[in-house]
Amino acid sequence: MDSHYGERKRKLLKGHPETILEIGAAYGANFRYLRPGTKLIVFEPNESYNQILHKRARRFNIDIEIHNSGAEDIELPSDSVEMVLGSLVLCTVELPEQVLKEIHRVLRKQGKFVFLEHVKAGNHSWLCRLQKLIKKPWKWFFDGCVVNRDTGESIKKASFESVDLEQFNSRTVFLPIIPHIAGVAKK
Repeated sequence: MDSHYGERKRKLLKGHPETILEIGAAYGANFRYLRPGTKLIVFEPNESYNQILHKRARRFNIDIEIHNSGAEDIELPSDSVEMVLGSLVLCTVELPEQVLKEIHRVLRKQGKFVFLEHVKAGNHSWLCRLQKLIKKPWKWFFDGCVVNRDTGESIKKASFESVDLEQFNSRTVFLPIIPHIAGVAKK
């Protein structure tokens, strides 16, 4: 994954604050991009990842706090964090608009939501037709991933003051997830 996304993640997280909230951290793929000593508050509903998250946090010298709940209801005070990180997670949540609302709520003024997501292909393209065709089995095989979710539009429609996103095509054999977006939404 580092070969596909690493450079973008390094750029997006450059100069990050001392404390970050990450939603859907899974196995801790983003830890390598954080400075040693970073305080990371993780909302990861799947408890089976806890052991590997702790192990990787020790490896990268990350101070981790894990909450085994989803991002639809982030149990943190409003205006309490400077940065929220979400990487390939908004495709799997049940209510993406609710998650974005919660992210906006917990961010401080001028706070940043840093994201990297795969998105729905352009309408009427062969890739869009492929995404529609495999949507149900893909969701079942890939932990609830909705392969044709228009996450970029959802982020743009959320209440952020500004959204700076780049769309790109990642080189991967997983054709249904080729269109990606990466960027920063500011409160």
